[in-house]
Amino acid sequence: MSKQNVNTGLILAAGFGKRMLPLTKDMPKPLIEVQNKPLIWHCIYNLKKAGIKNIIINVHYKSQQIVDYVKKLDSSIIISDESKKILDTGGAIKKAFRLTNSKTILVMNSDVFWDQYTSKSLKGLINKFDAKIMDSFLMTTKIKNTFGYSGNGDFIKNKKNQIERFDNNKTKIPLVYCGVQIVKRNQFDNYDSNVFSTNKIWDNNIKHKKLYTFMTNKKFNHVGTIESVIGLNK
Repeated sequence: MSKQNVNTGLILAAGFGKRMLPLTKDMPKPLIEVQNKPLIWHCIYNLKKAGIKNIIINVHYKSQQIVDYVKKLDSSIIISDESKKILDTGGAIKKAFRLTNSKTILVMNSDVFWDQYTSKSLKGLINKFDAKIMDSFLMTTKIKNTFGYSGNGDFIKNKKNQIERFDNNKTKIPLVYCGVQIVKRNQFDNYDSNVFSTNKIWDNNIKHKKLYTFMTNKKFNHVGTIESVIGLNK
């Protein structure tokens, strides 16, 4: 296996959190507290626990609140400022690569609640990443392992752990994307636009059989609604 050192993480924290209103009227979603700490605290803590040394956070909506909180927590964290223009997920990753020399970034959505169990999955993802064959490496799980997720599934996998999109006609078990992935730099550097979704990258990966998954059986806690916040805070 081609061991490529994954030591840089990007936390995506720029979204508006519209589905969380009124909680997000005066506060960005990553600062909503779950079990007495903001969501972004759990992200940072678990990235560090998994061995990620360098952390970048992108910001847009109510960005100053996140910047102030993060700088008090750890002044070494790099802020990727999208306060003037939001770049979508792919554009955010492309910009983050300009702030580091790293050839890979572990990208984490901030609307996931990480606990001491799920951090083990992060280590598994990092340890199984093979730069020779993978362009993007996504953590997935079965729907039964999810909390706060309301979809029908995102992907299906084959025996080699390569994945493609799930559509309802497929006979294979649908897998849910857990909001964390490892991606290689060149595919973002070479992408023409500065505002685009990571879905564009994934579709290209699928075409070239370069999209792989690490499947976890740990609980995946998606924090997308007020109900999910209440449920996790019980």
